[in-house]
Amino acid sequence: MTVRPSVRSWTRAAIVALIPVVVTLAIFFGRTHLFPMGGDEPHYLIIADSLLSDFDLDLQNNYERDAKNPQIYGPIEPHVFRVGKGWMPYHGAGLPVLIALPFAVFGETGVRVALCVMTMLLPWTMMIWLSRDIGDPIATWLALGITLSVPIMFGSTQIYPDLMAGVVATSLALWLLIRGFDFRARRLWWAYWLLSGFLPWLNVKFIVPTLVLGMGGVAVLLGLRRKTESREYRVALATLPVFLCGPLALAGFHFWAFGNVLGLRGGSEITRSVARVCMIFAGLHLDQSQGMFVQQPLLLGGVAGLAYFARTHPRYALFWAALYASLIVPNSMELARYGLGGPAARFAWSAMWLWILPLGTLIAAWGKQCQGAVRVAVTVSVLYQAALSIRWLATPQVLFTAVNPPRDSLFPEVLRAWLPSFYTWDFSSYWRLPANQVALGLLAALVACGAFVPVRGSASIDRGV
Repeated sequence: MTVRPSVRSWTRAAIVALIPVVVTLAIFFGRTHLFPMGGDEPHYLIIADSLLSDFDLDLQNNYERDAKNPQIYGPIEPHVFRVGKGWMPYHGAGLPVLIALPFAVFGETGVRVALCVMTMLLPWTMMIWLSRDIGDPIATWLALGITLSVPIMFGSTQIYPDLMAGVVATSLALWLLIRGFDFRARRLWWAYWLLSGFLPWLNVKFIVPTLVLGMGGVAVLLGLRRKTESREYRVALATLPVFLCGPLALAGFHFWAFGNVLGLRGGSEITRSVARVCMIFAGLHLDQSQGMFVQQPLLLGGVAGLAYFARTHPRYALFWAALYASLIVPNSMELARYGLGGPAARFAWSAMWLWILPLGTLIAAWGKQCQGAVRVAVTVSVLYQAALSIRWLATPQVLFTAVNPPRDSLFPEVLRAWLPSFYTWDFSSYWRLPANQVALGLLAALVACGAFVPVRGSASIDRGV
């Protein structure tokens, strides 16, 4: 039997999703709009300017024009590949496509507001999915508690593709559970395939998550073939070629511009050092500035629920693991460790939201018995975010990566020696830091505890798999 979220449920979810946007925009217009544009942000706006003014991706005249008559940033070293076809963009054109219209109408401020509004998709789909099994009150608490955090309240107004990739990937994964089993939702299947195929346009490294999402969608279609009428199945299956539009268009552009289908960003940007990858991978989870669990500790509940998730929903857990690895591992391998001068933890933002799946599974199974604990955890999380904001609202610079000492941190200097730090240049001595050992031990303990949680109830989260 197909379960359809009601219009009332969708409306309630939209209202809940508006709250992080309102909070973020209040912070932006009250404080963070004063912080100057930097890092890769001007280059994304230059690409958007080229799309708007020239309808192409040859950026030479756009960089030269802005250097002579600063409208975006002024003189800056172009981030381009100088090839026979012109100055082709080093960065993906997907984000400039999304921001081109607000940039044309409202300039840089319009872009930041638009990006913030786009992140509504995350709490909206989160709320729709959670409310089916844990009820609206707890779903509301959890959706708000998770999104009222540094990555949304600050990161959603930053002109980088990482958060948007995370919002899209997690929302699509949740959609497979919410509506993937409804073969009458042909328009939603079209949206699923289009958004999945669009990810590599944000950055070519997202081609692997695109493949994982594609395989997940196909698995849903094939797995439910016997549960629907043949005509409905054929109608849904007919939307599958839409998935190829994004990757094929990108491959075509790369071949036209560079002579190969993958473009010129490749192995030269990837480290061969396993030790380096391990340190960055650990840091993207636990570092006092770059760690996703430091920026949003509520997601540690997902770590505790991971083993339970794998035991009770093995097929979807396998899909989750593949998608998570495809988003976090390439960022751990980049020579531009932690994204260099960009927002702290942005390399974790694309994967971190997926922890809502094992967390939601655990809460759904235990129902009313854990509702009080959820409320307490969310309350503590909001207070924690408020305490962090006292620091980063006063000095927003702490939210940007410092490549060289003194290192960036979300915490005052007096506390840094006591907190996890995965920042050493030898990529090995970080193991000897007691704070790192404690953090890694606690993470392992959470995973182990989840393995012993008794199976309870029958959560319906994998109806689409």
